[in-house]
Amino acid sequence: MTGFLPFGARAIMSSRQEPPDGLDFFPTPPWATRAFVRHVALPLLGVQSDIDVVWEPACGEGHMAEPLRESFACVSASDIHPYGYGAVSDFLMGGDDDVADWVFTNPPFNVGVQFARKALAVAYRGVALLVRTAWLHTEERYELFRQHPPFLVAYYVERVPMHRGRWEPDGSTATDYCWVCWVRGGEPQPPMWIPPGQRNLLTRPDDAVRFAVPAALPLFGGDA
Repeated sequence: MTGFLPFGARAIMSSRQEPPDGLDFFPTPPWATRAFVRHVALPLLGVQSDIDVVWEPACGEGHMAEPLRESFACVSASDIHPYGYGAVSDFLMGGDDDVADWVFTNPPFNVGVQFARKALAVAYRGVALLVRTAWLHTEERYELFRQHPPFLVAYYVERVPMHRGRWEPDGSTATDYCWVCWVRGGEPQPPMWIPPGQRNLLTRPDDAVRFAVPAALPLFGGDA
């Protein structure tokens, strides 16, 4: 596992590189990660913020890893595509000796089960995947949950807008998301709901500069 970077080292978009369409890149709004940390990771999963190593293996441009670094001292970031942030590595093809205490990530939808199984193999303490609620269905997920019952499913009450290839601060969506969490040795808990109002409460004034794609400037003589 590689990809440790100093917190707040640079704006996310300073060296942006577009991924192929097939990588299913939908960046996580920073406020959504902060809400997960505040309402799930710290109080319910028991992550030790000063010593536990958290790995984000589908880091993209750092939309989740950077907010995680606001709360956790040891965060590693990697991705299969060279986005200009974190290490470049294929999480699914890595060895099982590449380990961390926790794996927290927003996995590509179509390989989410593979990400879950890999994460469960390499995380000492637990795993949390941010997924569409539709991801909870199908026989493939049933087999995963039968073999590895989740510790907790945490639903967002408010919608979490995600857009292909970018984060839009004012974006909207009709899609619902939740965190599926596993804690090694933990007894399954009832589902919980991340309360409303987190977008307004946890969006920071500099988020648009750090995480949003800069708007294209108009050509001289064009419309303003």
